[in-house]
Amino acid sequence: MDRITTAIVGAMITAVFLAFAPLDAQARIKCWTNNEGVRECGNTVPPEYAQKGHREVSKQGITVETKGRAKTEEELAIEQRKKDEDKEKQRIARERAKKDRVLLDTFTTEDDLLLTRDGKIRAIESRIQHTQSRVNGLRADLTAMQSKAAQQERGGRAVSAEMKGEITGLKNQIKQNEGFIEQRRKEQEELRAQFEDDLKRYRELKAMGRR
Repeated sequence: MDRITTAIVGAMITAVFLAFAPLDAQARIKCWTNNEGVRECGNTVPPEYAQKGHREVSKQGITVETKGRAKTEEELAIEQRKKDEDKEKQRIARERAKKDRVLLDTFTTEDDLLLTRDGKIRAIESRIQHTQSRVNGLRADLTAMQSKAAQQERGGRAVSAEMKGEITGLKNQIKQNEGFIEQRRKEQEELRAQFEDDLKRYRELKAMGRR
């Protein structure tokens, strides 16, 4: 059956159905296309065509509503990803707006921002120097303890377990304090990077006339 014949047959079927359908059913008439390409109508869409979409028509044969085919799992997944992406973009925008507000409320000028940065870095540097002094003292104690142990060995005496324990303890303390210093150095670098970003954003906001 060619396309023209199929269309004519479909139209005739629809017209006949609409003409003889009960009045209370005419408002609920649904039309769909079967596997042969012929349009069919009825009060309900057959299960095998339910996922392909259909039209609902009035008594006069006018389309009242069109329902598209059911979406595939892949299409639904794409839609969900898009919703998730949009939601994440909105969250990021809210976080940025909140951070911008805090930035403008906290600092009146660029100098205020730089002074705050330098103050925090100096505070960390003070802790580093204090810890470094402690390390220097521990190293001096370790050197003295190791020298004493060496003298005992040269004198033919075994190094006591207590002295060995003290040497190990000093080494552990030095390691822990050096690790603390390393972490504070990283903290300083992170602060510099953070304030660099804040300064750049602050200038952008001021250029936009934000207050």
